[in-house]
Amino acid sequence: MSWVVVAPALVSALLAVLAPGLIATAPLRMGAVARVAVASLASVCCAGVAAAVFGALGAPFHVVQVLAVALVGLAASLLVRRAHPDLVVTGAAIPPRALAAVWALAAAIVGVVAFAGVPDPSRISQTYDNVFHLSAVSAILDGFSASPLTLRSLIETGATGIAYYPSAWHALVAMTVQGSGVPVPVAFNVAWLAVQALVWLPGVAWLAQVVLPGRSTGTVALVALPLGAAFGAFPYALLSWGTIYPTGLAHALLPAAVALSVLAVRGVALARPGRRGRAVVLAALSGCLSVGALAVAHPRVLPTWALIGIPFVAWVLGGAFARARRRGGRERRRAVIVLVAGVVGGVALSAAALAIAILRFGLLDEPIESRLSGPQAQAVQGIWEGVVQVLTLQAMTGEGGAVTTVAPFLAFLVIVGAGVALRTRRTRWLVVAFVLVAALFVLAAGSDGVIAKLATGVWYKDRFRLAAALPVVAVPLATLGALALARRALPAERAIRTGGSRRALPRLAAPLALAVAVVSAAGLALTGTTSAIAAVFAMPDERAQWEVVSQKQIDFMDHEVAEEVPASERVLGDPWDGSALTQLYAGREPVFPHVNGQWDPLRQTLAWGLMDIDSDPAVCRALDALRVRHVLYNPHEFGGGDPAGNHFPGPHAAVEAGLFTEVATDGESTLYRIDRCGPLPAE
Repeated sequence: MSWVVVAPALVSALLAVLAPGLIATAPLRMGAVARVAVASLASVCCAGVAAAVFGALGAPFHVVQVLAVALVGLAASLLVRRAHPDLVVTGAAIPPRALAAVWALAAAIVGVVAFAGVPDPSRISQTYDNVFHLSAVSAILDGFSASPLTLRSLIETGATGIAYYPSAWHALVAMTVQGSGVPVPVAFNVAWLAVQALVWLPGVAWLAQVVLPGRSTGTVALVALPLGAAFGAFPYALLSWGTIYPTGLAHALLPAAVALSVLAVRGVALARPGRRGRAVVLAALSGCLSVGALAVAHPRVLPTWALIGIPFVAWVLGGAFARARRRGGRERRRAVIVLVAGVVGGVALSAAALAIAILRFGLLDEPIESRLSGPQAQAVQGIWEGVVQVLTLQAMTGEGGAVTTVAPFLAFLVIVGAGVALRTRRTRWLVVAFVLVAALFVLAAGSDGVIAKLATGVWYKDRFRLAAALPVVAVPLATLGALALARRALPAERAIRTGGSRRALPRLAAPLALAVAVVSAAGLALTGTTSAIAAVFAMPDERAQWEVVSQKQIDFMDHEVAEEVPASERVLGDPWDGSALTQLYAGREPVFPHVNGQWDPLRQTLAWGLMDIDSDPAVCRALDALRVRHVLYNPHEFGGGDPAGNHFPGPHAAVEAGLFTEVATDGESTLYRIDRCGPLPAE
């Protein structure tokens, strides 16, 4: 399959990402970039709400449900428009053709860097996390609930009540399949492209517009869009490391969430006394949209949202306190009371968080030194290596300890932008936010000490998650740097003649940003990013070893398993050998849809005791209850197997003991029939 033939599927993915949000926010007046960025937040919220509500009603997930929720959002937007008739969100006069051209070029850069080494759009990321994500979407399309409140029950089969797992990514992919009919793996890849084109790029461009006031918002967008495609830490690294698609979606939403929050706080701070109440309500609605979208995409990104936003909020509150103190009298006393209340509230929240960490998550149950010691949390370099990577914008590729080459021009733009930002009071907080994120990344990647683990534990001490937050702040800084250099390059007399360089500046700054983006992206593609992504998407023709499946396995599931196993039955196997993906490739539900989970007693019986089928009646009872009469076997364990040891010895021992009847084989995969328990009882 070629990438050209999946163009209709890409259109379906673009509509899934954007259409519900455009419907929900249609009455609001916004500039083009802001409209798309806000619509992406709204679309994710609509998908999450629809999945939760209709899932609770027992209805299978469908795109029509999302559109129904979008209509409710439309009604809410009408009320907001009526309450705030003069509200305009980042209006900007941008030449449509220039905007479309720059946007398309930026999206093309992302697509080339990410998938130049992936020749077939039906390939999957052959990684640990993706086994669950593929199984989850396949299950949703077969009727399993897409609700974020219950999605984890797919792998926590004994769970009762709420089993939360963020499901926005899975819902978007399911919508793409429903709208185009393409296979799930293709939908994964086109949905990833759609998210970068319609969520990340406009989001980071809108954030630059919002946090760089006093500058032409149209020019800012034209500069920021290509720069959004130039950083290796995001969006590319989270495609090769993990692959953690929900976290990637949440990070793509992060710039828009930060921008909306900045506007909300700014609106409350600048509101006149008589209109402050309305401003607070509008800010609360904005907060709900931002937090809601991130929560259903992946709530672990909420701390990153807070980390980036805290410097801005502190600057706004500090300025308000200073002004009130200068005025004296009642305002000064009120400011002191608010300050004291804020400090007390902050201490109380910190104490509550610490108590939850100790009592709920067992923070002190074992020494902190022994926690967070998995592969994603281990330090892989020295502190100073991390500092150099931040300053030179070298990105970890996800392939071993490899990093990309330095990005000198892009790094220069960020450094110049940081210098300009420090000279302006309204933008200093951007530098503070960048330093905070950079410091946490350096600690996560360069230290296994207690301080590093405490500081970065909420991010699993995952260097890739923290590195992915750097471009959120770095793109606005680089945009500021490009604008400053372009303004400096304009002759003074021309600037006067063109009215402050309003016409000349974008003609110089936008091509400068595009050139830097192309050079930086080429560096990424040639020094590790593209090859790292290609490595995790590699598909061996046969005999997978470190991969989840080979093409021969896929063909066996698609033909023999689908033809031999009745649609009403499940397929048993060790999920580490690829059998977890039978629902994806054969349309038959696996007993174990992921390599790790909290399984119910019936599944535990089969995982550990299938070989005792002749001596333990509980085995046949479990097979009957789960409606299993076939075992799929392929003698390999992807990634070298479970580092904690084999938790599925039952199928291996039973097959090796010759307890079942072979019904199909291709010399690599074998499908066995279980005859020792008799036929399945009638349903």
